[in-house]
Amino acid sequence: MNSTISTQISDIQKPRLLYIDMAYTLKMVKERELDQFVAARECGGYFDHVWSVHPFADIPNKIKPDLDGFKLSIVEVSKHQTLIEGVSVYYPLLKRLFFVNFIISQIRFFVFLLLLVKRERISIVHSEEPYFGGIIASLLKLFTGTSMVIGVVANYGELYEATGICAFPRIFRWRWIEKVIENIVFRYANLVSGVNQNNLDYAVKNGARLNRTIVVTFGRLMHRQHQIESKFRDKDELFSSVQATHFFIYVGRLLELKHPEDVVRAFAVVNQEVADCALIMAGDGPIREDLKKLACELGLSDKIHFLGNINQSRLAKLLAGCFAYLSPLTGGALVEAALAGLPVIAYDRDWQGEFVGNNDAGIIVPFRDWQKMGEAAIDLLLHPEQVTKMGAESRRKGLELTDLEEIYLRQINAFEKFCPPKFRSS
Repeated sequence: MNSTISTQISDIQKPRLLYIDMAYTLKMVKERELDQFVAARECGGYFDHVWSVHPFADIPNKIKPDLDGFKLSIVEVSKHQTLIEGVSVYYPLLKRLFFVNFIISQIRFFVFLLLLVKRERISIVHSEEPYFGGIIASLLKLFTGTSMVIGVVANYGELYEATGICAFPRIFRWRWIEKVIENIVFRYANLVSGVNQNNLDYAVKNGARLNRTIVVTFGRLMHRQHQIESKFRDKDELFSSVQATHFFIYVGRLLELKHPEDVVRAFAVVNQEVADCALIMAGDGPIREDLKKLACELGLSDKIHFLGNINQSRLAKLLAGCFAYLSPLTGGALVEAALAGLPVIAYDRDWQGEFVGNNDAGIIVPFRDWQKMGEAAIDLLLHPEQVTKMGAESRRKGLELTDLEEIYLRQINAFEKFCPPKFRSS
């Protein structure tokens, strides 16, 4: 930890944090080497201890609950970190009534968290989204007096406009319900933390108080392998087994709201003009088979490589060997690509235009215009001098976003100003 941060932290007794996050389970963290996602929650040592919580880890882990009563997975991952995972349903008597079982089970889980906050004298509760976790955080604040931080990791309005899919469709079903929830939660929060200005602006338009906001970028979550310059990274074996001159890459979940099918179609445009290229699709999701079928229909089965979920070490190697990054809509993966020095071809959506700039770190094209995305990729193939210039700027921006000392100090200052800890460790 940097000495500047150490000095600031040593002058105070450390508070404790409860962190509600439903993006990744412990299983995912281990398999994909996402340790920094967990470590970053300590904020450079500002917190004495962090309890990370996933209310229903069985759903993303795709496992069937035991229905054996209220039992949790509680793992001490380090001296300062505890991971707690619940499941969606607990009670065998209600096994035929899933929704009722879910509601009762989650109320029981909330009672557990309420007692945990009181027993461990937790000062700040952070939810990484304003909906399900936001409700939990708001209730904990109401009943215990803790400070509440709400994270904003997407422009939820734009996502719904593009796909018609709610943030939590299986729980809330209708967007108007989510709008009511986010408006209440944003207003009630002591601090709202956006991963970029675009996402934070959305929160402000929907209830967040402008003078109680902060931007905390994806940069704090980057694995150390991504900090290494591409030329010093090992070569992935894929590049030896696939015959291609240039590789394009997409990294992200294979979900409708991410529009990965546009990447496949954009690559088809590239293939019509430049035949010796390949596309890497790194990530998994419910539409993976549909994307494979689309690739087959376009005659690209042998040129598009679906790798599924991969760990961060391999991802760093793959990015280092690629020509450019195709981004219909990505978050942290965009920073990883930038750190590899890749020019970015992205839709003008969410924060992407904000990051790429006016042809500085890549090329911005209109939203959902996969034809122009493909044409932009061809333009880079024909003008390698642009690739070098854009790649250097992309790397510079990536490094700028991953300055942990600056990120942690801004977070600490915001916590001290807007979330004065009710309790501190002795």
